[in-house]
This record gives sequence, C-alpha cells and structure tokens, in this order.
Amino acid sequence: MIFGAMFKKNIIILVCLLTVALTACKHHVKFDRTDWDYGDGLAFPYRDGMVNDLLQNQKLKGLRYQEVIHLLHRPQLSSKTEMIYDVDEATVPGKSRYVKQLILSLKDSVVTDAKIYEHTDKKK
Repeated sequence: MIFGAMFKKNIIILVCLLTVALTACKHHVKFDRTDWDYGDGLAFPYRDGMVNDLLQNQKLKGLRYQEVIHLLHRPQLSSKTEMIYDVDEATVPGKSRYVKQLILSLKDSVVTDAKIYEHTDKKK
C-alpha cells in the first residue's frame, strides 16, 4: 500500500517536472519557406522557431544571391557584402530592446558565412 502511494507521488512529480521543462524550451520547428516569409514586414512570428533548423539542415554557404532569394525571399537589409534577415525583435517601454537577426556574408554574390546576431540595448 505504501509503495503504491509513493510510486504514484513520484510519477506525478516526474510528469510535473517534464511539463515545466518542455514548456520552458523554445518551440523549434523544421524550416519551411512559406512560414519563414510569413509576417507583416516588421514581425515574422515563425522565424525564431525555425532559424536553428535552417542553419543546421540547409546548405547556405556556397549559395548564390539569387538562390538565397529563392529560399528565403528578400532580406530586410542587403548590400554587396551582407544579407540581413530579421528573426525576432522585442521592445518593451521602459525596458531593454532585443534584436535577433540572421546575417549572411557575401563575396562575389556567394554566401561565405551564416551567423546569428543577437543584441540587447541596456537602458541606464
């Protein structure tokens, strides 16, 4: 009898811990070209969840400029040496501003590097 009650209690604790652990993690999803482009031009709600999959499972280095446009659509900023895609941004009045971007470095219109840039403005 006592063993059964302890077993049930341990199962409940384990389930609670698992639930907390799973909800604390960011939701990561597989890269999808349509969802990547979904947004209003200022916010892209699905990018943060899929950017890790994009970097790990899509071969970005070596792609030509037009191939990147086909895969990711137009960047928010671009020059001859970089393509910048907004991933996440948060601004809370009276608090820090957070920015996360995917930066693709270019040389002769070919991607040479892909990295994530994250920055938080700290108000003094």
